[in-house]
Amino acid sequence: MEVNGPIIFIDDDEDDQLILKPILEEIAPLSSILFFTNGQVAVDYLKTTEQRPFLIISEVNLAGINGLELRRQIEEDAQLRKRAIPFIFFTHPVYKHMVEEAYDLTIQGFFEKRDSISEIRLQLQAIIDYWSKCLHPNRFTNED
Repeated sequence: MEVNGPIIFIDDDEDDQLILKPILEEIAPLSSILFFTNGQVAVDYLKTTEQRPFLIISEVNLAGINGLELRRQIEEDAQLRKRAIPFIFFTHPVYKHMVEEAYDLTIQGFFEKRDSISEIRLQLQAIIDYWSKCLHPNRFTNED
């Protein structure tokens, strides 16, 4: 995890992207925000990029492979799993079985999107603040 690395955001709702992008650009100005509308395209990107992403934030309800399957593919790929990119679900609606399955896939957080932009801003700020300060294996360079 590179604190200034890109934030990978997977959400196929273009309205959500229009709302979330400026919020993320404001609270994480040193990270580029890369939106993907398709989980498989996001996995393909992660497999080919040399960048060290800061964070992956994903909707659960996606067309094609859903967020749970996306996380499963990351966990089952030895190279991607070793990269240990923090993975957060940010979704609506939320059901108990969904949360249970997500945590079986060793995610690092599960948040239900709130209704107001101010509440969403607070949620995303908390996520970014936490992972900006958290020690994590990918925070170290090869020289450390």
